[in-house]
Amino acid sequence: MKKQGVKPVSSSEPKTRARRMSPELRHEQILHCGIQMFAERGLANANHADISAAVGVSIPTVFHYFPSIDMLQRSVLTEIHRYFLDQMIIVRLDKAAPAYERIEDLLLAFQILIDENSHYVRIWLEWSGFTRGFIWDMYLDFYKEAVSGLRKLLLEGRQDNSISTEINASDAARVIMGMAHTVAHMRYSGNSKRTVQNTVHSLVMSYLAPEE
Repeated sequence: MKKQGVKPVSSSEPKTRARRMSPELRHEQILHCGIQMFAERGLANANHADISAAVGVSIPTVFHYFPSIDMLQRSVLTEIHRYFLDQMIIVRLDKAAPAYERIEDLLLAFQILIDENSHYVRIWLEWSGFTRGFIWDMYLDFYKEAVSGLRKLLLEGRQDNSISTEINASDAARVIMGMAHTVAHMRYSGNSKRTVQNTVHSLVMSYLAPEE
């Protein structure tokens, strides 16, 4: 049975060998190819053979860097965790802007990700609904850290009066996580960027911004 998505190689065709790399660079290359494969085929479906074919290295080479599918999944999800926490939340802490503006900017950043780095968003969306096993346990760890970071941002806003005093920071942090899902779902279901921007602005201003 021919494996879907992997082009068969004719015995008469010379195999293209991957260029030589340091172990560190090869590890990074395989990891980022793993992110692409999991995003395209699903967290439970992509495997070492898919990555081997995409990178142009042997299957044993992929196993050398990631000896099991669990290790590959864990490494991919650890990178998704790091990216969303560092590049989406932490980077917006302590900035010289009202907290509600920083949260709106955070939510709208998902639009840019969908256009420029959609693999991360696709994995995050599937990950958040994968409610079993170590994959779910890893998501809960990410969720707690993300909520904690958002809560810190909201508390900053409480201190400088850029967040409504009526808002409970922990509750609002969880709501913002839900808003992020809404943004992604809207874009993937075909809503325009303008529609998403208007929706996010309306939600943030009505829920988080202080009354004038």
